[in-house]
Amino acid sequence: MQRLKVLLLRPFSKSDELIPPFGLGYLATAIREKHDVEILGGIKEKLALDKFEKKLEKEKYDVVGMQVFTFQIPVAQKYVETIRMILPEAKIILGGPHPSCSASNIFEAFPDIDWAFRGEAEIGLSNLLDLIAGGDTDSQRLCGVPGLIWRRGGEIIVNQQIFVEDLDILGMPSWDLLRPDIYPLAPHGGFFKNYPIAPIIITRGCPFSCTFCSGHLITGRRIRRRSIEHIIEEIKLLYHKYGIREIHIEDDNFTHDQEYVKKFCKALRENNLDVTWTCPNGVRLDSLTKDLLLDMKGAGLYSLSMGVESGSDRILKDMRKVINKEKIREKIALIRECGLEASGFFIIGYPAETKKDIIETINFAINLDLKRVAFSLFKPFPGTEITSRLIESGEMKDMTGEDWARFVLADAVYAPPGFTRAEMKKLRRTALLRFYLRPKIIIKFVSEIKSAKHLRLVLKRTYSWLFGAK
Repeated sequence: MQRLKVLLLRPFSKSDELIPPFGLGYLATAIREKHDVEILGGIKEKLALDKFEKKLEKEKYDVVGMQVFTFQIPVAQKYVETIRMILPEAKIILGGPHPSCSASNIFEAFPDIDWAFRGEAEIGLSNLLDLIAGGDTDSQRLCGVPGLIWRRGGEIIVNQQIFVEDLDILGMPSWDLLRPDIYPLAPHGGFFKNYPIAPIIITRGCPFSCTFCSGHLITGRRIRRRSIEHIIEEIKLLYHKYGIREIHIEDDNFTHDQEYVKKFCKALRENNLDVTWTCPNGVRLDSLTKDLLLDMKGAGLYSLSMGVESGSDRILKDMRKVINKEKIREKIALIRECGLEASGFFIIGYPAETKKDIIETINFAINLDLKRVAFSLFKPFPGTEITSRLIESGEMKDMTGEDWARFVLADAVYAPPGFTRAEMKKLRRTALLRFYLRPKIIIKFVSEIKSAKHLRLVLKRTYSWLFGAK
C-alpha cells in the first residue's frame, strides 16, 4: 500500500481570532500511522494564493484535505482551482462545517473536488485514504466509507455518518504538528489570564433544538464524553511539553453533566495542574448551579460565556432556547455571585424580529451584569431549521456566491421584513457602542490589557467588530 503525502489545510481568511485548528489535529492523529501528514493553518501562515502556489509546487502532495466554514467558500474555491492547476493528479477532499450542513450541494460550489465529508471524519478519512493508497476507489468500496459525500454518475451520494461513542479511541490532536506554544497572541474571546493558551474539546454532540444552530449536523444529537483520565493526560502534555498555562474548552455542552464536570475539576486539583481555564464557546445557562460554579472556580475557571441570544421572550421561544429572560437574569446573577465573570452572545435580525424586539435585546444586554458581549447578525446557515423555514415560505432564496462571502461577523446576509441589510449593520453597531461606551465597561476593559501587543490585538478586534464589513 502506498504511503501518501497528505496536507490538511485551513484556508486563509481575514480574522483577528487565531487558534490552532485542533479538528485537523484529530484527523492527523487518525491517519499519520500510515501516511505522511502536514497541517497548515492558512490564517497563521498568512497563506495568500501566491504563497500557497509555491508550497504546492515544492511539496507535491498526493492528497489535500481542506476544512471549510461557510464564510470561507469564496477563498476555498480559489484554493481548489490552484490545487487543480498545480497538482492535477492530487485528490481534493473537503470537510468541516459547510460540507456537513450542505452535503447535497457541495459539488455545486466545488465541482472540481473529488470527495467531501459530512460530520466527524476521523474514521471516514482513514478509510478513504486506505482506498486511495490501494488504488481502489470504486463505487462499491466508497459506499462503505462513513460520512463520505461522493458522486456516482450524476447522482450525489451522502453516506451514513457514524459517531464514535468512546472518544478516547480517537486519541488526541497531533499537537506536535499544531505547536500551540508558538501561536500568535490572538485567542478565542480576545482576553485571557495566562499565556500560552491551547483549545481542547472534551465532549461532542448536542441534543438541543435551537432553530438557528447546525451543530447537531456535525457532531450528532447524543452527547459523548472523553474519559477524565484521557483529558488530564492531554492537559499534562500541553502543560509540560508546550508550556501551556491556560486551557480554552471549546465544547458546545461541557456543563451538561454536572457530575462529570465535578470529576474533571477534582482531577485537575489532584494533579496540581496550575492552569486557568474558561469556556469561550459558551455553556448553557440552564445547566449551571451554585455548587457546580464554585467547584469549577476552585479548579481554575475564571470566566464563562453563554448564548443569551435575545431579550425578547417571544423570540427566545421561537428560537427554542427553552429559557426565558427571568431565568437568564437569575443564572447570570448566580455566576457573578460565585465570583466568576460572564460574557454573553446575542443575535440581531432573527426572522420575525421587530425594531422593538431588537431594542429590547440591546437594553437587556446592557442591564445584565456582563463583562463583555458579542452581537452577531443572524446568519441563515444551511441545514438549520430556521433557514429551511425561510426558503419554504419564499422569504429567502437559495444562496449565491455573493451571499457566502457575507457570512463574516460584521456583514448582513439577511434582513427581517421591514429592514434592509444596511439597517441591520447599523443596529448591530449601535448595540456594541451602547454596551461598551460605558465607564464601568471601559475601565474593566482597560484593566485586562496585558501588554502593548495585547492592546494592539484588542484595538484591531474592536475595529473589525464595528467596521469589518463594508
